[in-house]
Amino acid sequence: MNLSNIKATTGLTSKAIPASTNVVGTVQIGANPETNTLTATVAYSLQAFFSASGNVLSLNHLTGVTTGSTAYVAGSAQTITATATGTVTTAGNATVVVTSAGMAGSPKTVSVAVAASDTPTLWAAKVRTALAADTAVSGRFTVIGTGTAITLSRKPTTVVMGDITHNVHPATDATLALTLANGTSAGITSTSGSAVAGVATTGVLIYDGDGKDFEGTTIPTMTSIAGELFKTNGSAFVVDGNVDDLFTIGTNGNTMFVPGLAETTYTFVPTGPSAIQITVFGNV
Repeated sequence: MNLSNIKATTGLTSKAIPASTNVVGTVQIGANPETNTLTATVAYSLQAFFSASGNVLSLNHLTGVTTGSTAYVAGSAQTITATATGTVTTAGNATVVVTSAGMAGSPKTVSVAVAASDTPTLWAAKVRTALAADTAVSGRFTVIGTGTAITLSRKPTTVVMGDITHNVHPATDATLALTLANGTSAGITSTSGSAVAGVATTGVLIYDGDGKDFEGTTIPTMTSIAGELFKTNGSAFVVDGNVDDLFTIGTNGNTMFVPGLAETTYTFVPTGPSAIQITVFGNV
């Protein structure tokens, strides 16, 4: 690759607002960001999403190759579906109970107004609307389904880095339950939902990290590093090299780092679900 306009920009500034009477304006604390020109013949970038604390990303920063990282499993959402049965014979409130470990107010009872002669399809739609409007339920589940089906799908935790969103699905909740019954209404057949187990998202999802640059060309082994930038989102990271480097990257921040050549492989371990972008400039 042919590189040009190679620069590193650093700075730390803040605006201070005076608090004295009849004093206006702002004061800048810290010097303006400074741009430094670097010498480099090789550049690459990679991105990784971490599903949980303790996941490991291992990077040979001299070659751009990741090895020994925690294997990735995408996972899937747990769902539960209850089927509406019975036509309403007496208007009133149907009773819907949602149980889920960790959900606020669990088991949560939601009352749904139904009218006489409501068919299962009609009152199922009313139940879906009521569940979607309940903040405890909708904060934890996506309410879906058509016809007589009332389905709750467990929402994942999302981690965003750049224009990519990573979904982290939790482990199956053994307590999950959904029941439909009459409250002050009549005609509804009491029903318990059927759950489908989910699969927890685990490991590290790596974009690039295959030792190739953006053109698909193998990155030559660097003999010097001009600089590295670590950009994080979601949690702090503990970073360890193979000699004596051990440091922490703060939550949702940038860290510019120039390592020694003795440091060949770095391991990145987050304190929770998170993402990291790593950019490396160097020379061969």
